[in-house]
Amino acid sequence: MPRIQFTTPEGASGTLELDSERMSLGRADDNQLVIADESVSSHHGEVSFDGSGWTLTDLGSTNGTKLGGSRVESIQLTAGGAFQLGNVNCVFIGDEAAEEDAYSAPTIMVSAPASGGYGSQPYNGKLRQGFGPKVKEKNPGGALLTLLGVVGLLACGAAVYFANQMGVN
Repeated sequence: MPRIQFTTPEGASGTLELDSERMSLGRADDNQLVIADESVSSHHGEVSFDGSGWTLTDLGSTNGTKLGGSRVESIQLTAGGAFQLGNVNCVFIGDEAAEEDAYSAPTIMVSAPASGGYGSQPYNGKLRQGFGPKVKEKNPGGALLTLLGVVGLLACGAAVYFANQMGVN
C-alpha cells in the first residue's frame, strides 16, 4: 500500500497510509491524513489517485508545499520522491517500493526518539497548543453588573438633584 513517511523538525516521525482515492491532509483532526506540526496548515492539501498515479495538491496553505526548496501547487508523487509540507520533510513510498524494504529507498527520515517514535503512541488532541486564536471566555454576569452600576449612579444623581430643588443642604 502506498504511504507517506514524514519527519517533523523536532525529530518526530510517522507514516500515513494512502488507503483511499482522495484524502485530505493537514494538522486538523478532521483530515484523513493528520500531521500535528505547527508549520502544517489545518487543511494543507489533498492527496488523490487518478488511476495511474498519486497527486498532492496544496489547498492554499500558509507555509506551502515545497519540492526541491521551491513552493509548488501540485506534485506528482513518485516512489522515493521527497517534498516538504511547511517545515515537515516527507517521502512518498509507492506500491512498488512498499513491496521492497522501505528503507532501501532514499529517505530523509531521522532515527526515532527513544520513546518509540511519533507513531508508537495514540494521538491525544488535548495536548495540542498554539493553534489559532485564543478564545476569550465570556462572563455572563458582567452585563448585569454594569447595568446595575449605571442605574445606581442615575439614582444617586436624581437624589442630589431633588435634594437641591427642595433646598435641603
